Order: sequence, then structure tokens, then C-alpha cells
Amino acid sequence: MAARGAPDGRFWGAVKRKAASVNGISARRVVRVSFAVDVFDVVSNLVVAWWTGSAVVFAEMAQGIADSIGSLLLVVGERRSRRPPDPEHPLGYGREAFFWGLVSALVMLVVGVGLSAWRGWEQWTTPEPLTHPALAVAVLTLSILTNGYTVTLSARKLRAERGSLRGAFAASARPLVKNALLRDAVGTFSSVLGLVAVAASLVLGWPAIDGLGALVVAALFGCGALVLIHQARELITGRSLPRRDLARIRAALAHVPEVRRVHALAAVYAGPREVRVELDLELVDRLDTPGVEAVMDTIEDRVRAALPETETVRIDLNPRDGGEGSTPA
Repeated sequence: MAARGAPDGRFWGAVKRKAASVNGISARRVVRVSFAVDVFDVVSNLVVAWWTGSAVVFAEMAQGIADSIGSLLLVVGERRSRRPPDPEHPLGYGREAFFWGLVSALVMLVVGVGLSAWRGWEQWTTPEPLTHPALAVAVLTLSILTNGYTVTLSARKLRAERGSLRGAFAASARPLVKNALLRDAVGTFSSVLGLVAVAASLVLGWPAIDGLGALVVAALFGCGALVLIHQARELITGRSLPRRDLARIRAALAHVPEVRRVHALAAVYAGPREVRVELDLELVDRLDTPGVEAVMDTIEDRVRAALPETETVRIDLNPRDGGEGSTPA
């Protein structure tokens, strides 16, 4: 049995840094831009919501507050997850980023949804006409443009890492980028819905539509928050890598002739940038101790080449008779 970290830390560290800044877009840049947009949305929507009395614009402001707090929490989690291992946490603090991702999603649910639903219900039950509606139209249009830009940044980052945006969002363990993408996508779509609601309330002369729009926006925020909560829960509880990545590891092991069988293979996210791989293998019988050590080094190199984000490779050598669950290499 062997548990190995990074025999050449500088080399694999360089690989990770290169992978983390694909296309020149870093996760920190995505969050910084998203945070700047959130702050702008809060200030502009606060002024316009007070000036016009629009419930939809108020809902956008609530979302901006929730997103700003959430972005700060994600940055806190990202930094705390980088702390080195200690006696109380021998495997490090990588998964702490997932916890703060969960807290960020809860803030989105409580603050964004709660305030939006409250103001929307108030405008729906006791509607008041909007004053200076042109300001509401202008700030919602601007919100569509700014949130749309941050969506493109987040999407480019995830697509560069996984090739497919849908596959990246389902498989990636990056709470910073995924949260920014989903929150800004929800913000863009909610601004479009808000613009339609304000326009409809003006055309039809029915201010209650503005309140209905805020309630729909609150429901949209809630759906986005629930998606993020589910993702965070999966990562905290040790979600496995997708089958495609496991297949890449198996393919790498198949190119090691000394590996007779793969009895078990597990790969989980140990942090936003780290993967932990555990292997239960059977080697050929002719190997002596130096040969076994050389093969284990080769296996580790193959796994890291197939999956550069691998932080730890743990190898158990257990000869068996090819029972159930064993897979020839």
C-alpha cells in the first residue's frame, strides 16, 4: 500500500497554474468582475428603486446585495481552502471552499429571494403607479448588458477547462466560477423579465404587473440558489468525478503492462483545484521490491498526466483471484 502526494511539486504546480488560467481568464478575475457588477447593480438599482417605486428594480437590488455578500464569502472560502495540512486536518482544508459555497447559496436564497418576494407581494396586493418609469427601463437595460458580460467571462472559463459548458457546470468543482456564472445568468434573465414586466405595466396601465414581475424574479433566484445548494452538498459529501474522468484514469492504467487488474478505482474532489485518487490494484507476480516501487511511480505519473488536477494518488496492492468488481487493466 502507498499513499503519495506530489513527488515533483514544482512541475505539477506549474501544470495546475497553467490549467487554472486557461485563455488568460483566472477564477479570481471572474469573481472580481462579477463583484464589481454586483456593487454597481446595488447602487444603481437602490437609487432607481427609491425614485421610481418599481418592485422589479428593488428585486434586482436585493439580488445584487445577495450576490455581493456571496462573492465575498466565496473568496473567503477559496483562501481558507489553501491552508496547509496540520495535525487536526491531515488532508488539508480543500473542501472548506465547498462549505463557503453552500453558505453563499443560502445567502442568495434568504436575502435575494426573501427581499424580492416581500417587495413583489407588497406591489402585487397594493399596487402603486411607477414614477419616472424611463429610469427603471434604463437601469434594467444596463443590468442586462453588465450581467451578460460577466456571464460570458464565466462561461469562457468553464468551457476552456471542460470543452462543454453543460458538462463543465455539472462536473467542475470550482465554486467561485460556477457561482459567478449561475448568479450572473440569473441576474441577466431576471433583468430581461423585469424589463418585460415594467413595459407591460406601462402599456396596460396595471402597476400590479410590476409586483408580479418581482415575484417571478424571486422564484428565479430561488431556483438558482437551490441548484447551487445541491452542487455544494454533492461536493461536501465526497462526490465522485464524472465517468469520463474515471475512464481516462482506467485508460492510463491500461498502458502500464505490470498492472494485471484494477479491483477498485475512486476519485473525488478534495478541493476546488484538487482531486484525490485511490486505486486498488493487482500487479504481475514477477516484480521484486525495486520493480514494484518503479511501477508505482509510473502509475502515479500516468494518472497525473491523464488528470493534471490530481493532488494525491493512493495505491493499494492487493492480489486477488479476479472476483466480482475486478477489471482487467
